[in-house]
Amino acid sequence: MKILGIDHIGIAVRRLEEALEFYVDRLGLTADAIEEKPELGIRLVRVRAANVVLELIEAQDWGRTTQRYLDHKGPGVYHVGLQVDDVDAAVAELLESRTRLIDEVPREGDEMRVSFVHPDATGGALVELVTKKRPP
Repeated sequence: MKILGIDHIGIAVRRLEEALEFYVDRLGLTADAIEEKPELGIRLVRVRAANVVLELIEAQDWGRTTQRYLDHKGPGVYHVGLQVDDVDAAVAELLESRTRLIDEVPREGDEMRVSFVHPDATGGALVELVTKKRPP
């Protein structure tokens, strides 16, 4: 597996609009449009700080993972997205080494394929492995 760098840092927030006031209005960072992701039970927006992407995530479905995280730990750093050259190969390598994964088969996203590594395997952090899709 080849780690290409940090793709993004996911931050769980209670309300996107309030978080954007801080990141955009006070810090002067730029933000993409808010994305509705009903299949994941979230709304999110990507905020850019130079070459770092912060992914602000608001729970919309009270029974889903993000809301459970907020209920248990409160707002804050939710996960770190590491860009890998090949998420399928990375998952296979981790499974071979008996690393606990949340996704043993990568999930399809709009622009990427991802797989989450269980926090029990990482020392407590939720790690998302990301491979960007190539444009058609």
